[in-house]
Amino acid sequence: MSQQEFSSRQHAVEARRYLIPEMEYGYDHPEVIFWTRHFASEAHKRNVFANIKAALQSQRSPVAAQALATAWYDFTRYVPTFLTRAVAQTGDPERQHHLIQIAYDELGGRNKEFIHSQLFLKAIETIGLKVAPRHSGSSIREVIQVLDATLAHTDSEAGIIGLLLSFEIIAEENIEMLFDGLCYSDDCAAALSDSAFFKVHRLDESEHIRHSVANFLRFCNTPAERAAFKQSFDQGVDYWRRFWDQCACLITLESGSRTHT
Repeated sequence: MSQQEFSSRQHAVEARRYLIPEMEYGYDHPEVIFWTRHFASEAHKRNVFANIKAALQSQRSPVAAQALATAWYDFTRYVPTFLTRAVAQTGDPERQHHLIQIAYDELGGRNKEFIHSQLFLKAIETIGLKVAPRHSGSSIREVIQVLDATLAHTDSEAGIIGLLLSFEIIAEENIEMLFDGLCYSDDCAAALSDSAFFKVHRLDESEHIRHSVANFLRFCNTPAERAAFKQSFDQGVDYWRRFWDQCACLITLESGSRTHT
């Protein structure tokens, strides 16, 4: 990734970056502002990060950071598959057009050098971490399978939109939680902050959230659609609680297995 490419991308974000041209539901639209705050508040009620914060307070180490890095890599490799499956479960080309945009962004947009899973590997290499087999035998894939099942049983297009918004609504907090968990020493913060992975995510997540809220406003207008949306949204936020709870368990298991070997 060249400095010119990154500077161009950064400039676009600072100028209110949009995934696609948006003529109606921009950042300053009152309903976008209201519903973004509303859904963020609903997500925060579920106390998603309680257990992972506790685990990191007691077990911050390279072993713990590597356990988290491995879990996140499995997840970030899965994200484009999940998003494209969700889009495939909708039947309307206009919805598909709007819903596919975040998957395209995850895969680098017009530049394969921006594929997020590859950026993540480069980021953790800067602090001496790598994706590694787990001594404990457990993995984040058990939780991902639950999300797969949730998607498979989501039988309405409004439900798909709810699930996709839940995937993004706490994205900024997720990235900062990941950053904190990877920083096993004071020396890690500068290297990670300077990595393309964290630069891109700290700039892009607000647009992913706005875009997903716009999809809710655009396509979920009847009481039945909003009820289906909310049910799937709640299930998606519950996924994040399971994800971070499982990461906390993996950190504890890996730290314990390394201690006794």
